[in-house]
Amino acid sequence: MPLSCKSGNDSICSIEYDADQWNELRALNAAEDRLRLPCCGSRVTLKTSKLGTRFFAHRQRGECTSAAETAEHLFVKACIARAIAGTGWNVATEVRGSAPDGSLWVADVMAERGKYRIAFEVQWSPQTPQVTAQRQERYRVSGVRGLWLLSRPSGIKVSKEVPSLLIEVELDTPAAWVRVPAEESGYMTDHSARKAEFLWSQKIELDRFVRGCLSRKFVWAPGLNEYVPLDVWTAEQNCWKCHKPTSIITRLNFRVDRLLPGAKPVSLRLEDFDTPAGNALLSNALKHADLRAQGIGEIRSRFSRTRGSAYLSNGCVHCDALQGAFYEHEVWHDAEPTLTVECLMSEALFTDDVHETPLRWAFDESFAVP
Repeated sequence: MPLSCKSGNDSICSIEYDADQWNELRALNAAEDRLRLPCCGSRVTLKTSKLGTRFFAHRQRGECTSAAETAEHLFVKACIARAIAGTGWNVATEVRGSAPDGSLWVADVMAERGKYRIAFEVQWSPQTPQVTAQRQERYRVSGVRGLWLLSRPSGIKVSKEVPSLLIEVELDTPAAWVRVPAEESGYMTDHSARKAEFLWSQKIELDRFVRGCLSRKFVWAPGLNEYVPLDVWTAEQNCWKCHKPTSIITRLNFRVDRLLPGAKPVSLRLEDFDTPAGNALLSNALKHADLRAQGIGEIRSRFSRTRGSAYLSNGCVHCDALQGAFYEHEVWHDAEPTLTVECLMSEALFTDDVHETPLRWAFDESFAVP
């Protein structure tokens, strides 16, 4: 059920027609029978969905294998196409292309300007992250940047290579929004993922989001390789050795939200800095005198008999005894930000392939639709 069809050698799109023009086009098509669907060359009938979206359909289905679309899917495609129109980008729907290996793809909505092409893909039926990644790779090798709007939240993964968001439609209005993932949701059901607010960092009107994307306001890892305010969270406990009170660092938050309104702070532990590069970054940012003034002991590598190895750790401000990482969890909920410093949020901190990256996509909340 496409938004576009062919009239001779020309392509026409339903979003360009108001209600009266749509009725005129219907009457013209009934008289001249010139409109054809690009998927199979079939004759066309003009329809309007339950959400008020005007679209073209097969007059007779025949053997065409193109998939049917829900009213919500059509509505979202039309919203995206309208948002692109008038921005200086060319817009087309149901754009067909092929990868260098000959595999075919059809982009729901394509924005194009000069050498840049962005495919907005709306996926209303279930699709695994693996299939999404495969389809994204097909776009990549074709010189197209793909962006995925998925209606099934349990299929969304956080990935730089495959930007994926949750798409939601309000049927009564009707209206559409996207939600930016703050956490992985693949381990949850679609229902529980929608209810879990902690999984989503932002909710943005679809029109504003699309226009923001075209203005480069949807950003992967804001603050990466830049100097960013770093909040040092500490909590007080009694040293196991000298029994005097000492403050320990429980986490360090890069406040990327101060660089890009709407971004989520990037939270790390001391152990995330336990590399030569990380040690250098932290020692440059956290001066011993500043720590001591806050009742925080020296941060350095110490040998742990429990672990049988040395690691970057808290020390007692009085006797320098190692305050084990195990005890950080016991006072985690009592911690407060007590110190803010400038620190380079280096890409070297996020090269661990074992753990999920804390880096995320973020939409600039300061963006206003022109």
